[in-house]
Amino acid sequence: MEILLLEDLAADARQWLAARHQVDYRPELQQDLAQLHQRLYKTDALVVPPRLKVNRQLLDFAPRLAVLGRIHDGTENIDFEACQCRRVRVVQASSATVRASAEHLLFSLLTLFRCGGRLLEEESLSGREINDSVIGLFGLSAPAHLLATMLVPLGARVVGYDPAVHRGAELWRRLGVQPMALADMLKVADAVSMQAIYASRYRSLVGEHVLAACKPGQMWTSISRPSLFDLDALAAALRSGRIAAFLMDSDDERLAAPDCPLRGLPTLRITPRLAPRTQESHLRGSWYLADRLHETLAMSEEQRQRGLLGADSVPMRHA
Repeated sequence: MEILLLEDLAADARQWLAARHQVDYRPELQQDLAQLHQRLYKTDALVVPPRLKVNRQLLDFAPRLAVLGRIHDGTENIDFEACQCRRVRVVQASSATVRASAEHLLFSLLTLFRCGGRLLEEESLSGREINDSVIGLFGLSAPAHLLATMLVPLGARVVGYDPAVHRGAELWRRLGVQPMALADMLKVADAVSMQAIYASRYRSLVGEHVLAACKPGQMWTSISRPSLFDLDALAAALRSGRIAAFLMDSDDERLAAPDCPLRGLPTLRITPRLAPRTQESHLRGSWYLADRLHETLAMSEEQRQRGLLGADSVPMRHA
């Protein structure tokens, strides 16, 4: 069965799959939709990069497609409803990137503290230590669990807020994080790490009212989707200095748009979705996908073979 890779897997995982299926790595097809559509007609499994939109129109060209894979977390480019209607299984190696994302957030926090929140300064100035600081965790997604276990031994007081986790949940105590209301957390935190999971009901959750509660000079880092922010309000908070510095990791196209209110702000640094990308996370994600793609295709082939038998070949059950 044919597997088309638009994003490559680790070499050993790809070789393992190639011993069992026809595997073709063709990243150039992302730029040639006509050729991609032609190739999809006989594709059973597809591994896609973050920027390729998988919608109903694309799926119309893939009648055989049984499974769709993403090496890293994040499925903003995938229409789940369309995949469900076509019975296309969506597989992503979310857990493979947890440590990479947590380490990226820790690195960002240490960077902010060491520069004292002064991203504008070119000279090396004495910064701050993270020990005895207050770190706010905005969202208890999986990277936050690991980040908390890294921060507590460094001597930081860790507080947190998640709109989907009750403040009485046992998880807070287990992680060593003090749960707080959002406004209370923002008033006391020296820095905030944002790793909340996006849901449509949380769109623009961090707006003018929320940002007004921030401790003046607060530092932020985020691996969450920018849709959680009111970008105009965030730009105003950065210009006023209420947020002293912000390290954002996202490849959202809106951040590069000419009319984006965050463009040109000197106290903001945006990296193109680097948090989940390490050699180790790529290897873990590749093997996870290889196993799930093979599993799904094996089941799909079995179902096809059963279908080829026809109704007359199935033993009749009598009352």
